[in-house]
Amino acid sequence: MAKKNKSGKSQKKQQEIPRLELVREEKLYRLIPDRNESSRLEASGVALYDDSTALVIFDNLNWVAAVDLSFKNQHANKLFPAPSLSLGFEDIAIDRRNNHFFCLIEQLEDFDGSLCGFVAEYDTGGRFMSCTRLPTKFEDVNKGFEGLAHIWIDDKEYLYALCEGNLGTSAKRGGGRVDVFTRSGDENWKLSHHLSVPREAEFEDYAALSYRDGQIAIVSQASARVWVARVDEQAQSVIPGSGRVYRFPNKSYGNIEGIAWHSPNILVAVSDRKKKNQPKQCSEKDQSIHIFRIPESSN
Repeated sequence: MAKKNKSGKSQKKQQEIPRLELVREEKLYRLIPDRNESSRLEASGVALYDDSTALVIFDNLNWVAAVDLSFKNQHANKLFPAPSLSLGFEDIAIDRRNNHFFCLIEQLEDFDGSLCGFVAEYDTGGRFMSCTRLPTKFEDVNKGFEGLAHIWIDDKEYLYALCEGNLGTSAKRGGGRVDVFTRSGDENWKLSHHLSVPREAEFEDYAALSYRDGQIAIVSQASARVWVARVDEQAQSVIPGSGRVYRFPNKSYGNIEGIAWHSPNILVAVSDRKKKNQPKQCSEKDQSIHIFRIPESSN
């Protein structure tokens, strides 16, 4: 009989969840100009501008960091302002066709009293273009959107927005959902459909989303897991049986809050600042950028 750990799960079951392999990582203060060890860089999202440059956003700053993924060419790194209705962002997504990027505001109370997420759009030079409300209405002031991805399918533009947890309610645990929006002629985003997160990925929370070339990745900070799967773009649904859950390399990775696909088996991640109630070891990996490989036997 397998031994039980404190959470009631068997050690055998824990061992069956494959670990992501660390390629390299670095503290963000070492990569971003004019920052030092005491700088607060609460990274909350990451997207790839191209295959060698990551754009990183923060939930405590209205700034975007451009980081060379070799972690060696620090002269190429920069920090630039991103004007917004709110302090900080939850995620970032790239429109690869137009080289625009979108920053996600988790939730704001609009003029009509509704609690809704917003997306701010910026052009190639990082200049503010617009800030648009997403039509989903939330019930809880502490629950909103946490992840964002942008894709084109033929000539149709989509935003994938990940609900933080439990479908925007105050429930402690529940199903995950991605709201998919399309851009209408008046430049507003309208709901197209939902993607339900399967039971295999019913995590304690949902912290980040990435979508590229038919692959989706969803991160849970509280569960310290990432779920990856393939999406049938014509059917607009997750392909049954394609999902797999992975662990991060060790328990120090308790603050992953941003994820981005680099290639079919490489993920780039960023981590938030360690919380006061978390184990001391989480400070070893917090406020950092990481590159992980999905183990070959799991592809």
